Amino acid sequence: MKLTVCSLALASSLAIGCGGYARTPDQWVDDTNKVLEAQNQPIKECYNKALRSNPKLEGNVVVNFVVENDTGRLRKARIDTSRTTAGEPIRKCVLDAVRDLKLTPADANTGKATYTWEFKAVYVKEDGSPVDAAPPPS
Repeated sequence: MKLTVCSLALASSLAIGCGGYARTPDQWVDDTNKVLEAQNQPIKECYNKALRSNPKLEGNVVVNFVVENDTGRLRKARIDTSRTTAGEPIRKCVLDAVRDLKLTPADANTGKATYTWEFKAVYVKEDGSPVDAAPPPS
C-alpha cells in the first residue's frame, strides 16, 4: 500500500499563531500511513470474504481524501475511478474501512492525499505454503 501526498497546505506561521500541532510533510505522510495501515486487517478480511464469491477478484483501489485540520478526520474519501482496477466489492471494503478515521493529534494544516491498496489473491495449501511455490529442497 502506498500513500502519495498530492498537496499539503503548509502554513507554519498560521500554525504557530494558532498554537496548533503542525507536522512536517514527512511526518504527515508517516502518521497518515499508520492510520490507514491500521485498517489493513479489516480490509483483508473483507477481501477474503469477497474472494469466496469471485476467486479471480484482484486489482488496486486508489482513494483520494482530505485530512481536516484541527479535527484530524479523514473526509471526502473517493475512489479514483481512472486509476482503480479492482471491482466494486473491493472498493466497498476499502471505503467502509476508511470512513471516519482520525489522525491524532489533529494537525494545524489540512492535507490532501491519495492512497493505493493492491489486491492479489494468494492461494495457500493446508500447511500455509503458497499453491504455486516451488517444492522444498530435498
